[in-house]
Amino acid sequence: MIERKERKPYWRHTKWQMIASLVPFLAVCIILPLYADILNRSRFLGFPLGYFLALHGLAVIAAVTVASFVNRQDAIDHWHGAHEDT
Repeated sequence: MIERKERKPYWRHTKWQMIASLVPFLAVCIILPLYADILNRSRFLGFPLGYFLALHGLAVIAAVTVASFVNRQDAIDHWHGAHEDT
């Protein structure tokens, strides 16, 4: 359990961690469609490159984002004494 005086800094760190994790994923989701026409001129494994990147790239970026978030949030939890001992 976090002490009362540590709650505000803990949630501030958690909030910034969430923002830092969402920004790269959302940036790719916004930027990739802007270049879809240019990317689709090339083909990769028989698929248009824009389609291939959207399909596989977003899945990889989501997995990496979630894994890094969990890792960094665990560090925040340990730093503020909110980690669970299992």
